[in-house]
Amino acid sequence: MSNVPKDIKEVGDSTWEIPTTYKKGMNVPARIIATKQLLAQMDPGVFDQVTNVALLPGIQRYALCMPDGH
Repeated sequence: MSNVPKDIKEVGDSTWEIPTTYKKGMNVPARIIATKQLLAQMDPGVFDQVTNVALLPGIQRYALCMPDGH
């Protein structure tokens, strides 16, 4: 899982969370729905994109990335 952010935590069965402390200005945590194997294969751009969504004004609860994130 070399591309996976070190701050990511498993919060449920195949649910991973990147906290708001990961990137300045994140309004909500970013959640990725994927198995550990899929997570390890994700491109670094996936993590950048989902955390950028978490920066959007008005977003509530979580920014979500489904298992087909690429």
